[in-house]
Amino acid sequence: MKLRLKIVFGLWVAFSICACKKFVSISPSNQLITSDAVFSNDNTALSAVDGVYVQLRTATPSMFNGGLSIYGGLSADDIYNTSVSTNYDPFYQNLIPSTNGTISGIFWSSPYNVIYRTNAIIDGLNNSNGVSSNVKNQLLGEVKLIRALTYFYLINLYGDVPLILTKDYQVASMLPRTPVTIVYKQIVSDLVNAQVLMGNAYPSQGKSRPNAMVATALLSRVYLYQKDWTNALTQASSVINSNTYNLVNDLTKVFTINSQETIWEIASPSETRNSAEGSTFIPATSTVKPAFAINTFLLNSFEVGDKRKASWLGSNTVSGTQYYFPSKFKNRTTTSITEYDVVMRLAEQYLIRAEAEANLNQLPQAIGDINLIRTRAGLAPLATSLSQSQVISAVYQERRVELFAEWGHRWFDLKRSGLIDAVLSVEKNNWQAYKALLPIPNQQIIYNSNLIQNPSY
Repeated sequence: MKLRLKIVFGLWVAFSICACKKFVSISPSNQLITSDAVFSNDNTALSAVDGVYVQLRTATPSMFNGGLSIYGGLSADDIYNTSVSTNYDPFYQNLIPSTNGTISGIFWSSPYNVIYRTNAIIDGLNNSNGVSSNVKNQLLGEVKLIRALTYFYLINLYGDVPLILTKDYQVASMLPRTPVTIVYKQIVSDLVNAQVLMGNAYPSQGKSRPNAMVATALLSRVYLYQKDWTNALTQASSVINSNTYNLVNDLTKVFTINSQETIWEIASPSETRNSAEGSTFIPATSTVKPAFAINTFLLNSFEVGDKRKASWLGSNTVSGTQYYFPSKFKNRTTTSITEYDVVMRLAEQYLIRAEAEANLNQLPQAIGDINLIRTRAGLAPLATSLSQSQVISAVYQERRVELFAEWGHRWFDLKRSGLIDAVLSVEKNNWQAYKALLPIPNQQIIYNSNLIQNPSY
């Protein structure tokens, strides 16, 4: 698919309305074929935004529907595919050619399609006189959040990427790559704006549509990745101190719908499927080899007595070989819907704050936050005498065993910590530093002569 995707605005809005009746109960109309009609009133504008959520979870996997958990886990040292696969082998072996169809589709065209939609909705809402101010502000905040999240993952996968803020595909199709620092500025701008635009209450039943706290939680992560420790601490503290969320002590219930720990979750279209991770990682029966198994390096990183190993890992023995697999999500079926895709949860916010505190040399506070996560996992608290470097290492260890097989956290942590070469050169064959970034899809470079490939591809 070309970067210059010719999105027919009316068609995707009509699809959104048909596919999202559980979000907004209105009848589709043949008149909804122009941007003016789409943003003529609150209900039609809501349906346009609901269409973005449909797109996030329509395909399995997609970037937002299991793709980062699967391919990010393979690229790092979380999981491996148990059978030879032309699809998964390149990611586990870190031998991804620029012609790879997964990066071209799941990790480039699909996210840029989301960006085009958000840009079009932002333009439509800003020019609408028919949408009430409260609804307009909430929806603008939601799509700016989604745009920020999409760019966050793009730059952490590829490095510099085209920063597209227009719905004009002819202009966008020839844009060069924008430096990561500038893209981060846009991400921060979108999230700060979203904090103001969105209310503190969730605008939907449960947590399927984001509130201002979701923007704050993502902003804390964005600041952390930029090593802006003070702002990361401030934003994470805002989420934690809001008393809106709580760590769930029963580890088997952390990822259930509307969990107290969940900050934002995305439902499947018409709420007919459970999480992508559950359907992908959990084998059909106890006698079936899982498609993906836990890497030995991850398995050995759990401390003795860590409840997460018992609660979040499953195990099948097939032909005499024991395979551990991720089982944070428990439901792989569609007969009962008990789990959505959890985008962000409170445990990450504690670990963000702990990392920021440690880098600011606020060691007692950092150790206290780490110990909250360790205590829930049934582990002894860390000693208060740890040095700064030991506390920072402890944060990364907790992130390793707390956030594994979720949204590519381990892959991104290895890169931003500067540890990726030291770790993966030991764990993987023929590891080279340039592989920390994906190649820009060759197809896109053919279409857009202003795009420059990442080094060594």
